Amino acid sequence: MDKDYYSILGVSRNATKEEIKKAYRELAKKYHPDLHPENRKEYEEKFKEISEAYEVLMDDEKRRIYDQYGAEGVKFGPQGFDWSNFTHFDDLQDLFNQFFKDMGFGSFFREERDRNIYITMDLDLKDAYFGGEKNVVYERETTCPECKGTGAKDGKTKKCPTCNGTGQVRNVRNMGFMQYVTVQPCPTCNGKGYIIEEKCPRCKGKGRIIIKENIEVKVPKGVENGTRLRVRGKGTGNDGDLIILVRIREDSRFRREGDDLYTEVSIPFTKAALGTEIPLEHISGERLNIKISPGTQPGEMIKIRGKGMPRLNSHGYGDLFVKINVTIPKNLTQRQRELLMQLDNEPERKGFFHNRFM
Repeated sequence: MDKDYYSILGVSRNATKEEIKKAYRELAKKYHPDLHPENRKEYEEKFKEISEAYEVLMDDEKRRIYDQYGAEGVKFGPQGFDWSNFTHFDDLQDLFNQFFKDMGFGSFFREERDRNIYITMDLDLKDAYFGGEKNVVYERETTCPECKGTGAKDGKTKKCPTCNGTGQVRNVRNMGFMQYVTVQPCPTCNGKGYIIEEKCPRCKGKGRIIIKENIEVKVPKGVENGTRLRVRGKGTGNDGDLIILVRIREDSRFRREGDDLYTEVSIPFTKAALGTEIPLEHISGERLNIKISPGTQPGEMIKIRGKGMPRLNSHGYGDLFVKINVTIPKNLTQRQRELLMQLDNEPERKGFFHNRFM
């Protein structure tokens, strides 16, 4: 039998997202299995069912498919819906944090704070080629050195009278035939186990201060756009890291594709016909001599092995590709015109310039 997601949530087929969310919140509080330990298995299935309906009806595309084809049209894999398909955990967290807080149970989800600091580093392509040490200046939060992180003046604290220094309080709630015993952070000391009688003057009782860091960061040769560099222990506090996102600026002469470099040079059509050597300053500053073979065509690529970018975290280099642009003069002197006509009329070279450059 096809599932009726609208009936499961108790909403009409034209219900708005706000109406769907409101219905789900009410049912989630009603059927949460932690509130029904005597029939936990049954309520787990019911909770899963309303969550499946919520997942479908809150997603515009899934709802459209369901309205057209029914539950069979919404594919959740061979085993059907499971929690790996659920994409609204933020809604659940908000719901149960508030729900269990109202009941005196504390937070339903343990909060994890990201202790890392994220910054960007802009580099020229030449910097990426050579790598090396780069100076980075940023601000971060760290333990107050005066109070050692306690937030108290001179580091002097007093044992919390509510939790007796444990940082936790025990709550017992009777709910019908059920008794809930929960342990939560002490509301008096916020889980620290101590209280502050006089705040530290430097950090104003926070236990942390903002400092300016000035460090040297090692940038590897061949670093790529989007590379993340990690400096351990330089994030928030002593346990967070500094994460640096590398951004490579566009170069006016060279374009990078992977480990290869691309550039363009322009030569007169006479040099393309006769062949020549032209100088090229590499991204590294090295002077290269590019050999142009006689009869080189417009747009032709010359490959120079090992003259690309250093391979990141590896050995060797990519290649350099030089595109040859052939310039044709718009204005000729009478002498130049006569010479070109003479060449074009040579029997053994008939049509040479027409075929190749005109």
